[in-house]
Amino acid sequence: MMNWLKGLILKKFNVFKHQNTFIRTKDKFPALVAGYGSGKTVAMCLKAILECGRNPNKIILLAEPVYPMIKDVLQPTLENTLDELGFTYDYKASDMRYTVKWNGGQSYIILRSAENWRRWAGLNLACFGIDEGALLKDDSAWKMGISRLRDGKHLTGFTTTTPEGFNWVYEKWCENIKDGYILYNGKTTDNKYLPKEFVETLYDNYDKKLVEAYINGKFVNLTNQQAYYNFDRTKNISGKIKYDRSKPIILALDFNVSPMCGILLQRYEEEPKIRIIDEIKITHSGSSAGELMTERMAKIVKEKYPSIKYRDGDLFKKNPIDNYICYPDPAGSQRRTSAVHTDHSILKQNGFLVKVKRQAPRVVDRINSMNNAFKTLVIDPKCKELIKDLEQVVVKGNTRELDKSNPNLTHFSDALGYFCDYEMPCRKPDTKTFMA
Repeated sequence: MMNWLKGLILKKFNVFKHQNTFIRTKDKFPALVAGYGSGKTVAMCLKAILECGRNPNKIILLAEPVYPMIKDVLQPTLENTLDELGFTYDYKASDMRYTVKWNGGQSYIILRSAENWRRWAGLNLACFGIDEGALLKDDSAWKMGISRLRDGKHLTGFTTTTPEGFNWVYEKWCENIKDGYILYNGKTTDNKYLPKEFVETLYDNYDKKLVEAYINGKFVNLTNQQAYYNFDRTKNISGKIKYDRSKPIILALDFNVSPMCGILLQRYEEEPKIRIIDEIKITHSGSSAGELMTERMAKIVKEKYPSIKYRDGDLFKKNPIDNYICYPDPAGSQRRTSAVHTDHSILKQNGFLVKVKRQAPRVVDRINSMNNAFKTLVIDPKCKELIKDLEQVVVKGNTRELDKSNPNLTHFSDALGYFCDYEMPCRKPDTKTFMA
């Protein structure tokens, strides 16, 4: 079975060197740490199938950090891999269990969510694998997986992941390496089947530090640091910025009961393309419990920065005459600062075109999009609160979350983040069609 399966994998798949060594290794706890689009999930599925051959009639568990990733990433990749290899299999949806069959034998692959690792208790496994393990906050799922390795001829656990700073994956495979732990690295550019524009998009969207992590597959410091590390006073602050009445005024807005914080900016075709001209902070006056903070903000912006009709459609072809555009906190779709209307509806009633996502972006996505935006962004020096945020906001502990322990920080940078994430999103591209 084993020699036949190895030959089948090599014949059906153009595996890359980092995939091949990871798939074939007999080390007990291997990890494949590589860039986006380098074939990590495919490698995990191929290794799981190989472990089926090493452990006939036994159970292999494969996990994603959260349940939606099972449906969106792991399940279609596994089924595609099994189909390509010509295996027959049965699937039991209630248990998310695949019975993988071949001449003379079978094994079982079950799919689980790593965030619910406590539910693995009671399983007897021959093998387990965790995809994107670095997205987990700690090694709890890994430890639970190890505790279930008790029934098979080749007991092993492994992870395939993109690096996410110096977290538990780095500690186990780079810092405090124990017997059986071995690390394999791969780069996005190792996958010669990726379209050229896919790789170019990655380079365009990531700064140097994220290129090292998300393209080159290297561990870099993404935690315990200044959150907006690409902000540079000498490059990103300019006293030459002027308000152009012929262009729309853009309000990036963070909703708080008090204070409410807004960033005012304008966009240009030429560099610098994003020019932040002002910041506004308002608090409750105390005169009325039903005071409409959002309406106050809208009126202050329009009074302070009157605008003529904007009819040059180069930047905003769909809405060429919108003078005022707002990128607010998605939470404003709920009733918060007003008992009658939502914050978003109040903005619309006051003449703002509202551009907002249905739900708030992940903090890490917002941070990454802002760090990328500093390539083409300048700030008027009078925006002292925003500048303070960009220099003093840090991430919390060994996480990618913002430290919000200081109530005077994060409001203005959060506001700017909603604009950057909407217009300059820093996302992992879809790699489903680029499987190795």
